[in-house]
Amino acid sequence: MLSLVMAITAVGLAGYGFSTLARQGVRRSGIGNVLRSSAALAASIGIAMYAWGALHLVGDETMTVQACRDAVGREQSADIDRYEFSYIPLHLGCHVKGDGTYAAAIPEYVNPAMLGLAVLTATLTIFAAIEAKHRGRQNYMKGMST
Repeated sequence: MLSLVMAITAVGLAGYGFSTLARQGVRRSGIGNVLRSSAALAASIGIAMYAWGALHLVGDETMTVQACRDAVGREQSADIDRYEFSYIPLHLGCHVKGDGTYAAAIPEYVNPAMLGLAVLTATLTIFAAIEAKHRGRQNYMKGMST
C-alpha cells in the first residue's frame, strides 16, 4: 500500500514539474517556475527511488531468508540469528552470531541517491522561496512608486 501511495505521489509531482515548465516553456519561464519545477522533479525521483528500495523489503520471509543467505554466503547462512529492518535509511541487516551484521536486499545506490535527492529538493525549494519573496518585494516596490 505504501509503495502505491509513493508511486502516485511521485507521478503527481512529476506531472506538476513538467506541466509547470511546459506551460510557458523553459526559456520563457521565470527562475521561480524553473526552481519550483526542478524541486518537484527532484522530489519525484527521490520518492520513486525510496519506493524502489522499499519494494526490496516488503517480501515474505522466504525472500528475506534468501537475501540473507546470498549476503552472508552458504557457509554462514545457518548462523544467522536475526534480521534487522529499517525504513529510514532503508536497510535489511542479517546478523550472524559472532561475525556481525551483513547488509542485504537493498541496492547499494538507493540510500545515497535518496540523500542526494533530498538535499537537492530542499536546496531548490529554499531558493524558490527566496526568489518568490524577492519577487514579491519588487512588485510591492513597483506598486509604491506608481
